[in-house]
Amino acid sequence: MSCLDNINLSVLGQDAKLGSILDRNKARERADIAFATLSIRAADVGVAAGGLSGGNQQKVLLSRLLATAPKVLILDEPTRGVDVGAKSEIYSIIDNLAKSGTAILVISSDLPEIIGICDRVIIMRAGRIEGELRRTATSPLNQEDIMALATGVEQLDAS
Repeated sequence: MSCLDNINLSVLGQDAKLGSILDRNKARERADIAFATLSIRAADVGVAAGGLSGGNQQKVLLSRLLATAPKVLILDEPTRGVDVGAKSEIYSIIDNLAKSGTAILVISSDLPEIIGICDRVIIMRAGRIEGELRRTATSPLNQEDIMALATGVEQLDAS
């Protein structure tokens, strides 16, 4: 499917006139705004999404979700398979969404990603919640605390 069709897939009902005729101008405008806002790099919104880089494919998918104006957004491995530059752009998008009031749940096995973008981390092991960690001004999140809860192995005291 084209980027335009992908971006507008979840809001087709909003663009339908008289029940079945789609407002293609509204769809094109939405796609153009998504391209500009999320810095999607493609020649045109009519380009096939499958031909884009992994990072740009992720941004097209994210723009499809954002077209619905969600109050809560669940992202499962949001940057898996994308290059470092695209990761940074996706992190910025996530941060801006959070600042605008969208609740975001990130599911990720990438600890640096979790530490970098999350304010609160719920750690699960064997299907059960093992604990919760929060970022504060005096106590940043760290891999050691997360791994101690994830593995059930207590940290050794360095003293």
